[in-house]
Formats: sequence, C-alpha cells, structure tokens
Amino acid sequence: MSVLIDLSARRIMVTGAGSGIGAACAQRLAEAGADVVVSDLNFEAAQSCADAILARGGRAMPVQLDVSDQVATERVAAGLAAERPVTGLVNCAAIWKLGRFVDADPSVWQRDIQVILVGTLLATRALLPQIAAAGGGTIVTLSSDAGRVGEYEQVAYSAAKAGVIGFTKALAREVGRQAIRVNCIAPGLTRTPAAAPYIERLTERDIARGYPLGRLGEPTDIADLALFLSSDLSSWITGQVVSVNGGYTTVG
Repeated sequence: MSVLIDLSARRIMVTGAGSGIGAACAQRLAEAGADVVVSDLNFEAAQSCADAILARGGRAMPVQLDVSDQVATERVAAGLAAERPVTGLVNCAAIWKLGRFVDADPSVWQRDIQVILVGTLLATRALLPQIAAAGGGTIVTLSSDAGRVGEYEQVAYSAAKAGVIGFTKALAREVGRQAIRVNCIAPGLTRTPAAAPYIERLTERDIARGYPLGRLGEPTDIADLALFLSSDLSSWITGQVVSVNGGYTTVG
C-alpha cells in the first residue's frame, strides 16, 4: 500500500506512538514519506520508535507528551506550529486496565477517561488550527470494539472509547467545510504490550476462536487502515467508524 501512497508533503503527529498500535502507525506513515511527530508519555519509547524510522531513511521527531495535560499539549502544538505545522493527527494514546467497575476506585476509571477521551479531544483541539491553516488534512481516532458493543471488566474503557466515536462523528460534521476529514478505527483485540496480560490469562488460542478469521489482530493491521485514512485515497470518507477485528463484531 505504501507504494501507492505518497505522504511526503505531510507532517503527521501520532500520539501514544512509543509502542503497539501507535508505533506501527508512525512507522507506516513514515514508510509512505510522511514527516512523523512521534509522541508518547514515555520519551524513551518515543525516541526508540523515531530512531527506528530514521534508521530506515524516514523522517521522525520524538516528543514527550501527556495528552491528558492541556497545558503540555498546547505547548507541544505551539512548538510544532512555529517549526513546521502538522497536517494530520493519529490519536492512539490510551491506557487499558481490567477489573469490575464496582470494585474499581473512581480515580482509576477517571484516568481511563482522561487519557482516552479527554486526551483525544485535547490533542485534536490543539492541532486543529494549524491543520486548518494548511488548507485541510486528516484526523484519525482510535476507538475499540469495546466502544461499540461493550466488554466485560472494561466498563470505563468502553465508555471512553464510545465517547471517541461520538466525538469523531460530530467533529467530522463541524470541520468538513475546512477540508479536514475525521475518521475512527475500532480495533478488535490486538497483540500489543498492553494487551499481553489479558491474552496470557485467557490464552490466545481460546480468544482466537471467537474471531471468524481465526486470529488476533496485529498492530500493522490497524496501521494499514490509519495510513489509508491519512491519504488522498480516502478523500471522500469522513465521519466513519471502521472496525478492524477479524469479523469479531458486525455492528454497522
């Protein structure tokens, strides 16, 4: 796909890009020529991802960022605008903790909502002016199957991810006239460091039985769609939620 897509004129920021889906998205975008801002709460992880891109001849800059911190997010956005404005954003930053809702301290599920939902809003809001000033661009958000159908022991996570879907649909309507497209990817269970404890607990073989295609997702499965939605090949697609889940859910 990267052969067909040329993003050499684009600068795209990926949040949560230190590992997992975010890192795969950053790498795919860089392979297509994009200048990628690799942001993550863990700067060493962001640096490692950026170094891997640079080693393959791509363009990347690591940035330490807590997307739930409004001041920090606006400061990073201002720095990018002064240097070279971004024309795209992929919101991957998230946390994922399992547990029954009634047993969890509110501080735990409030952090889920703050990072997943509020973080998506803050990063998008901070970068929207420069995307608009560039004549338009793309925003990709990451929800989850949990945000579409709900999942056991993932109540707050499901709520936050459902909020991302609503945000995506509404924002797409609001900024479409500015040539900004906003779309959402809803992955099924994907093999990432964050998901590893869950996969180990239930065993990958047993989990895969629930997927018509018979396997879990890989970060590159999601990254390939993020690349497509960040390119001109999707120029008449906005406000959509696309599941990448091996057929696990068929919600419209």
